[in-house]
Amino acid sequence: MPKIALAQIKSVVGAKKENLKKIEKYIAQAAERDVDLIIFPELSITGYVMKDLVYILAEEIPGSSTKRIELLAREYGMYIIAGMPEKDSKTKLLYNSAVLIGPEGVVGVHRKKHLPTYGLFEEGRYFKPWMGDVQVFSTKLGNIGILICFDAFFPELSRILTLKNAHLIIVISAAPDISQKFFKTFIHARALENTVFVAYVNTVGFHEGIGFFGGSHIRGPLGQLLANAKLYEEDLVITEIDFSELDYARSIRPILKDFRYDDVKYLHEVANFSFKEAHSFEQ
Repeated sequence: MPKIALAQIKSVVGAKKENLKKIEKYIAQAAERDVDLIIFPELSITGYVMKDLVYILAEEIPGSSTKRIELLAREYGMYIIAGMPEKDSKTKLLYNSAVLIGPEGVVGVHRKKHLPTYGLFEEGRYFKPWMGDVQVFSTKLGNIGILICFDAFFPELSRILTLKNAHLIIVISAAPDISQKFFKTFIHARALENTVFVAYVNTVGFHEGIGFFGGSHIRGPLGQLLANAKLYEEDLVITEIDFSELDYARSIRPILKDFRYDDVKYLHEVANFSFKEAHSFEQ
């Protein structure tokens, strides 16, 4: 059974070297407890509220930060997920990304699809939304899907990852205190409606005056709470998960078996119609 660590850390905005040192410290602590996979929050390498600093801090993948993490993954035989601003090597566009690194190197990258740009959120000013598909990454631990924060508000993405045979969906996040009740509900729902394991890892502390609540946790395929981090302080929570529980959960809650593909067709048709109506100039 893979042993999973939720590394709920506070990153310092713009202090990449300091943040990487903290990430290395948490990886070493997790290695002492034989962790197989450690997960860090959204934009944990740079801090969340970067504003125009993002143009300086963004890196290509692979780059200096991912190469450093790759050395740690190889040293400890561990899989590591961390959030960072990514600069596309060809287009030079910036993405809010999560990178999965293992002993074999970079396994995969998820680029955030849904960028909140309202209220205190300004992601759409700096990042490009990923317009491609979501991917499931095969590892020796199992099949892993990744989402970033606001992505979890859209249940279609979790369903796609589950239908692609993800055993574990990971949501890394930089969610402020006002979003606490939403993520508590959504992570529970995403696990139960897909009968899949879901791990949520949030940042903590204050970034440019914005408070982040932490509250990282893991839900099992029947929605059961398997591990829970503290609120408002750094924490390292470790638990084992048993992927054989997926078969049992799906036998007593056959949600995926009863999934109707025609519902997806109708959703597409209605969404397409609604989009056209919303953008029509006809009265």
